[in-house]
This record gives sequence, C-alpha cells and structure tokens, in this order.
Amino acid sequence: MIARLANPRVLLGLALFLVGAVLAFHAWRGPTDAMLMPRVVLTLWCGFALVITFVELSHATAMSSRSLSPLPVLMAAVLIAAIAVASLGFLLPSLPLVALTLWLFRLRRPLPLAVGTLVIAGGLWFLFHHVLLIRLPTLLTSGAL
Repeated sequence: MIARLANPRVLLGLALFLVGAVLAFHAWRGPTDAMLMPRVVLTLWCGFALVITFVELSHATAMSSRSLSPLPVLMAAVLIAAIAVASLGFLLPSLPLVALTLWLFRLRRPLPLAVGTLVIAGGLWFLFHHVLLIRLPTLLTSGAL
C-alpha cells in the first residue's frame, strides 16, 4: 500500500486535490457576489483530482514507470499559471500554458506550436480585453500587457 501511495501520479493527484480543496474552502466561505463560477470550477477541480487519484491508485504498482499522465500535469500548470496571473498579468502566464497544452495535444512542430500559442493566447486576451471589455490583470509595470 505504501508503494502505491509513493507513486508520483498518485502523489500529484493528492496534491492537486489538497490545493483545490483549500482554495474551494476559502471560496465557499467568501462573499456570494460573482463567486458562483469559481466555486463550481473549484468543486469540479476537486472531483477530477479525486478521480485521478483513485484511478492511479487502482493502477499503481511498486515497479511502475515514473512518467506523468497529461491531465495532472496540465492541472498543475493551470494552477501555477493562475497563481502567476496576479503578479505577471494574463498574457505572460497564458503563453507557456497554451504552449504546454498544445504540446500535450501532440502539436510538436515548432512553427505551428509558436503560431498556435500566439494566436490562442493573444486571441483570448484580445477577445476579453477589446471585444468583451473585461479588463484582465496586467503587469505591475505600467500595465502595458
């Protein structure tokens, strides 16, 4: 049983669940205005993390490979990008996140990967900032990005 818990996939699933549970706990205790969507997303996050943990626990063996599956890696990257948005703005953390997502979806050629990253991340920023007029977090230095 200890060998199953020491599997990196199981540990990553547990860590994602714990982080999501702490954030969900604080979100559910916060104000009610405009907090429904983050609460729903965090609840789904915890559900996915639990499913990942249980699936990995059922498949884990002591001598299993040490590779990570794409979903927990992507969830961890989204969490890191979400935390980085507060200090780096929306555009800078979204670029590596989109690139990693495209890479995990098997888009490996450099030119389509770079163009796709710029079009998707830049397009999301343009859509929210200029079309929908939803101001996204900006860099702390003059708000240029």
